[in-house]
Amino acid sequence: MFATETMARHWKTLLKTAVSLGLILFLLSHIDLAALGRVLSHAHAGWVLVTVLLFALSILLRALRWGVLVHARNMKVGFWRLARWYFIGAFFNTILPTGFGGDVVKSVYLANETDDAGGAVGTVVLDRFLGILVLLGIGAAAAPFSRAAISRWVPMILLLTFLGGAAGFWLLRQRSLIRWMRDHLLRFLPRGLSRRLATMSSLRSLYDALQNYDRPTLLRAIAMSLIFNACWILINMTAGLAVGVHANLIDYLVFTPLVSLALLLPSIGGIGVRELSYVGLFIQIGATPEAAMAMSLTVYLATVLTGLLGGLLLLV
Repeated sequence: MFATETMARHWKTLLKTAVSLGLILFLLSHIDLAALGRVLSHAHAGWVLVTVLLFALSILLRALRWGVLVHARNMKVGFWRLARWYFIGAFFNTILPTGFGGDVVKSVYLANETDDAGGAVGTVVLDRFLGILVLLGIGAAAAPFSRAAISRWVPMILLLTFLGGAAGFWLLRQRSLIRWMRDHLLRFLPRGLSRRLATMSSLRSLYDALQNYDRPTLLRAIAMSLIFNACWILINMTAGLAVGVHANLIDYLVFTPLVSLALLLPSIGGIGVRELSYVGLFIQIGATPEAAMAMSLTVYLATVLTGLLGGLLLLV
């Protein structure tokens, strides 16, 4: 069984590598590299610096949100310790072939500190879930006001994914309904699928976490998610200003959630998926492919530099 799981991990890593490499090669074949170089060489250094600083600030805001969930479980961990672990998690997100490596690291740190492995994992999973759900909600609210030039599928994807996430959030809060579904519906699914659903660790952790938090705590965490996501949208705006992408606030409110959603797809640290998302979305509002690509690289630069800060904290 161990050999099978190891082989499965190898195949997943190979798939992610193929996706990232394939998308980068596709983009490079459709982009004027000389024009991309000119955009990057003329990037506004001040806005690039602001983007990096805002990205570092966003880590602190995420640590505050995580702290709401951690402290509600009576885990006695200070903010700066949580922030340090979040920066270290960002470092591992940068160097590992998955966007979830940092979540594992944060879970391990918190579990070692509190001797509550299940609770630690639950806080990390719920922290990530609330972040993406609130961001999708922002995008869904802004989508009806988006430009006519934007493809019709953009607001549709935002609305459907938000409604799906919100429905899942509500469902996982219904303990009796979940038990009824487990007892009466799982048996109608193919055996392999029902077994997979019953043993999904992330889904179990999210379910357990949602049962352990009252409404005021969840509302505070959602409020912190709104503040963090406002910062995340601002990061994209300053990255656009750095490379001359001219977009209005509604554009960023709509596009930023879709970029974040795309980063959940299998890839090596979001490479390829991130760049294709920026190019595919921002060319719809008149940005050149080269400027959109440069914008994605600016955000990636901020990601890497913040991750390197986490690497330094790991050594301290």
